[in-house]
Amino acid sequence: MDYIIWIMNHHATTKCRHTYLSKELSNRGHNIKLFASSFKHNDFKELKKYSEDEIYFKENEDNYQRVWIKTPPYKGNGIKRLINQIVFAYRSYKIGAKMENPDVIIGSSVHLFTGLSAYFLAKKYNIPFIFEVRDLWPQTLIDLGVLSKNNPLTLFFKFLEKFLYKKADKIISVPPKGSKYISSLGINKNKIVHIPNGVDLDWFDKHFNKDINNEQIKKYFQETNGLIYAYTGSHSLANGLKTLVEAAKIIQEKGIKNINLLLVGSGSEKEKLMKLVNKYNLDNITFLPRVNKDEVPKILKKSDVCISIVKESKIHKYGVSMNKLFDYMASGKPMISALKAAFDFADVANCGYAIPPENPSKMAEAIIKMANTSEEERKQLGKNGRKFVEENHDYPVLANKLLKLIESVIKK
Repeated sequence: MDYIIWIMNHHATTKCRHTYLSKELSNRGHNIKLFASSFKHNDFKELKKYSEDEIYFKENEDNYQRVWIKTPPYKGNGIKRLINQIVFAYRSYKIGAKMENPDVIIGSSVHLFTGLSAYFLAKKYNIPFIFEVRDLWPQTLIDLGVLSKNNPLTLFFKFLEKFLYKKADKIISVPPKGSKYISSLGINKNKIVHIPNGVDLDWFDKHFNKDINNEQIKKYFQETNGLIYAYTGSHSLANGLKTLVEAAKIIQEKGIKNINLLLVGSGSEKEKLMKLVNKYNLDNITFLPRVNKDEVPKILKKSDVCISIVKESKIHKYGVSMNKLFDYMASGKPMISALKAAFDFADVANCGYAIPPENPSKMAEAIIKMANTSEEERKQLGKNGRKFVEENHDYPVLANKLLKLIESVIKK
């Protein structure tokens, strides 16, 4: 049977979890609408053009339908960002309330207002509501020190979080051990299903075998000798990249010349990190700008080792499911993973070395150890990672899990 499925994700502006899942489900005959804001939160820019009185429009993409929603611009993490989130939720409801009835609605965090909008729409149409948790809000904000435990906003988010868990017919936890946290709030474990992030291997392989378009990055690979360790992703406080800079300093002080660290991306901490590199006068670490997602597989192909790193946080005890992890494993390259979590993919997939976060000496040690590992061993680690994502994290596999969950709530 074909279903009408709505997926609401404020930040699904570019290729991501829900664009891949939407594509997979639509290719199987289901009618998919993906609601997202057209304001790109990590670049603080509007991606679409609206007429004067227009607040949304529909657009076809990969056989499913996009519902783009106009939201107010903002920069940083202040009140304007909160307003942007509330406007998205409000407009999502108002727009969705005038459309053809769906069979099921999935409301995805990060923020909780999207879940609230999805719940009220599900209630209006008397259909199942699935709440997807990608970040454990507000606990993530508390653990990162953004909000205090007793802040009125924290208490409000706590109330809203529990409300959505209770009202949801099913809960999708993206973090591997998220059910442990959610059930600690008195929620029945049987409501919770783990569906992790993943990678579209068909898409990845298509771009993996193409030449790099970005001239700056192309020049870097042409001019760099020795092993290249790549990090691709956000340069924010939560990523803990200062550890990588300190590790580069240790490596340079040891006089090791064949190791190069490449950091590709953007974020609030990038300027500070670059200043620190200049202060230490390091020549073994290079920062390059954020690139189009299609360029990432090409960068990983040219690199020798991938680095996954985060700042230590209590929330990681429930596991992580960062997209870059699956890109790294899809590349068939070995990985160094600095993460203190429920489990580390470098260990689980036997695809590299797992080390504690925020430990520059351990990071430097792992980087040097990987450089001294034979090419044959590095290739085997990379093959292990690739096999792991093929079996567990390719989006057709994840779409099967999601469809099974959808069918279970619709047939109740």
